[in-house]
Amino acid sequence: MTGRQLTVGRSLMVLAGLAAAGISLPALAGSVAPQPKAGDPLDGLTSMELSAFEAGRVQFERTFTDAEGLGPIFNQNSCASCHNNPVGGSGSIFVTRFGLSEKGGFDPLDAFGGSLLQANAIDEGCLEVVPMFANVTSPRITSSVLGAGLVEAIEDADILFKANNPPAGVSGRAHMVPTLEDNMAPLRPGRFGWKAQLTTLLSFSGDATLMEMGITNRLVGTENAPNGDAGLLATCDMVADPEDGPDGMGLDFIDHVTTFQQFLAAPPQTPRSGMSGETIFNAIGCVDCHTASYTTSTSTNFAPAVRGKTIHPYSDFLLHDMGLAGDFIAQGDAFETEIKTTPLWGVNRRDPMWHDGRIAGGTFESRMNEAIDLHRAVASEAAASGNAFFALSPTDQAKVIAFLGSLGQDEFDADGDHDRDTDDFLDFKSCYDMGGVISPDDACAIHDIDQDGDADLDDFTLFEQVFEGLLPDCDNDGQSDLREILLGAADLNGDFIPDFCCAGNANGDMTVDVDDLNVVLSSFGMSVPQGSASDLNGDGFCDVDDLNIILSNFGNACP
Repeated sequence: MTGRQLTVGRSLMVLAGLAAAGISLPALAGSVAPQPKAGDPLDGLTSMELSAFEAGRVQFERTFTDAEGLGPIFNQNSCASCHNNPVGGSGSIFVTRFGLSEKGGFDPLDAFGGSLLQANAIDEGCLEVVPMFANVTSPRITSSVLGAGLVEAIEDADILFKANNPPAGVSGRAHMVPTLEDNMAPLRPGRFGWKAQLTTLLSFSGDATLMEMGITNRLVGTENAPNGDAGLLATCDMVADPEDGPDGMGLDFIDHVTTFQQFLAAPPQTPRSGMSGETIFNAIGCVDCHTASYTTSTSTNFAPAVRGKTIHPYSDFLLHDMGLAGDFIAQGDAFETEIKTTPLWGVNRRDPMWHDGRIAGGTFESRMNEAIDLHRAVASEAAASGNAFFALSPTDQAKVIAFLGSLGQDEFDADGDHDRDTDDFLDFKSCYDMGGVISPDDACAIHDIDQDGDADLDDFTLFEQVFEGLLPDCDNDGQSDLREILLGAADLNGDFIPDFCCAGNANGDMTVDVDDLNVVLSSFGMSVPQGSASDLNGDGFCDVDDLNIILSNFGNACP
């Protein structure tokens, strides 16, 4: 019986046992493909769309210079300097918002350069500062644009339905905003930015290109004057507006970076469904604001890879009153203590957290506990859910945190270092060898991609597709060396090459020579630990049998 037949047989027995016990797993319908890694393009893009995505990534990572129109006041000189975890994701760079809060309301101090401080300048004499009479300042960290094209494709009606049909105790409201590309168009519910102040990615790109880099463009063509000083602007600004214009393809910078964002895949979720922590998350009311699922528009205004997709951003994209945990900056029609429900997809990767980055460092569990605790701030609309979380047993709290940790977790990345390598292979192998039933709450669920209850060869085929390294086949039999080892081939020296491909190579230098002979002779006649380099036949002894393996292959070079 082949290894494949054994694995399938084991899977059937596992599922039969579950059925007899009345337990079902959240099996995934149809064929299963690996989820894109954070920062990768959407699945299903055409070759032309992939080329456009890559061209957009180049522009997203482009560093602007003074001669190209950077500034004269700005925060950063490229998009990727802020959106860097990964490129397009969240980041740890802060910007500063300021204003004047009085009994009559909030003044963003537009006439004095507010409410966004541009903290850098092309010349020290042009530098902007927070006015002395501003009595409110708040840092903001970079939010993620992973999956932003899918968010853009959520129907306005679906966001408005949430606003008009709130769960009990929830009063979220849509931030109705214009589009920069058509100021005469009807207002639409915002969805981008901490205050949901922008509704399309082109508007988002045009706004950020000016506000963060000082690059005027066809959507916002008026330069920011340092603290509103027009005279100082005339002295500092040496490049004619608009500074962004068409390239050889007829596309502006803002068009390229918009395409990049539109085609960025959503952060992965691993396992994809079924964790008990999500059930608890829903039961304590978190889902009332962190709405799990939407189906994107089927309009031909969007690329086929974006249309009609079920997505799981875990946000209602509405403004909610966070009380004393807000930023105290009014923006558009968003009040001082209102913040858009932060999408939770990708939260696994975020450090720092919260709008002002006050939660940083420590473990993911500690950061999430701090974030949930902030939901209980005085006058916060989310206090009931925050209190309900901390009223849970420690076991149930851990289940909720584990579920949150699945949001942004790359498949097979068992050690959480954001790649899939031989360390993750070893973890897969331990789960493969373990057998038994893998539930979505188990550590091995990171390898059970088809969620059929085990990490088997179907899952390993997907692992090979995403493995970030070479997959040699030393004996040219059509099976990778890693697959051979998974199926039981010995690899006593741990070089991820089956020993039958390189018999006698004790020191791993890919040649059987006197150095290997010395390895064996150094332990000759002794009992040695399992896996020792001098124990070439794996019997626990370094003896004449190991010496014969060296001598029979002496002078050979490994494949």
